[in-house]
Amino acid sequence: MRFAIMAVAMLGLAACADRSEPGGSFLDPLCMPGGGVVFWEYKRTDGTFDESTAKRENCPWYKPPAKG
Repeated sequence: MRFAIMAVAMLGLAACADRSEPGGSFLDPLCMPGGGVVFWEYKRTDGTFDESTAKRENCPWYKPPAKG
């Protein structure tokens, strides 16, 4: 029981932590222009992310949403 309470507390604290990943997920990651998968993007020194480099559109399996 103690382990379960500690695990829930750790997950709660992790949810409030500063995220390093601005977008994407494990099942829908971002990719670099060369096709390499990016799971984590780290902040620059000014606190912003370079989202212009890592995009879903760069992934070989990406299909844009159908217009219609």
